[in-house]
Amino acid sequence: MKNEVIVLKQAPVIEYELLDAISEEVKAKIESLNLDSIEASESTLSTVKNIRSELSREFKDLEEKRKLVKETVMKPYNDFDEQYKAKISNLFNDADKKLKSKIDEVEDEILSRKIEGLKDYFLSVNKHDFITFEDVFKDEKIIKSKTDKYYEGVINDYLAKVEADLHTIGTVSYEERVLAKYQMVKDLNRAISEVNLEVQREDAIRARQKEQEAAKAEVKPEPIVQPKPTEPKSEPEQTFKCSFTVYGTKNQLRELKEFMNAKGLKYERGN
Repeated sequence: MKNEVIVLKQAPVIEYELLDAISEEVKAKIESLNLDSIEASESTLSTVKNIRSELSREFKDLEEKRKLVKETVMKPYNDFDEQYKAKISNLFNDADKKLKSKIDEVEDEILSRKIEGLKDYFLSVNKHDFITFEDVFKDEKIIKSKTDKYYEGVINDYLAKVEADLHTIGTVSYEERVLAKYQMVKDLNRAISEVNLEVQREDAIRARQKEQEAAKAEVKPEPIVQPKPTEPKSEPEQTFKCSFTVYGTKNQLRELKEFMNAKGLKYERGN
């Protein structure tokens, strides 16, 4: 490949010897305006606007010349850059992407085999069903450049810490609860702290319940007095007079008299 494929034949030449002289003229003109002493008010507003417009026009003329120089200088480069990207850069970039894809595919396969091997090692040394491979590498990413021996050490260190945590749990209060919590959160300090808080809340609840029960026991309910049923007032029966003549034997008349006496019937004896 030829080294002379890109050649800059002539460097751009920009003549700006008069720039210093123009700068002095602009500086002198602005100083002559004594802008700091101008007081803006309704009466001077038109004058201030005219001064600003005149300075803007002069600056705009110079800016147009500067932009023309830049455009003239940059056009050859922009044309070259467009052709260079289309004919050179894009070819190399496309080829690089294809090669990178192939490299990534192989390296991903190598990394996948590495991870599977580490999972097999983890299963062979792990005795706790609540600990997973993902737990061990929660805070450390497996990369291809580090050896299997290094990562086996990471697994061994993690499991050794679990064993130490389990030994500590056997010495604390509420051992079973702390163990259950530890199997969930995989963090000894957090497990102990959360169990202690739960126990404190439960103790507070029981204490309130006892206070409420004691208060209920002190308040004896007043016996409920059932009102006596009121007997309906009986009104005296009205008395009627009835006259009739009775015919009978002496014994029958005597029995009739006894019957009327027994019933409380009043009667008048005839002649």
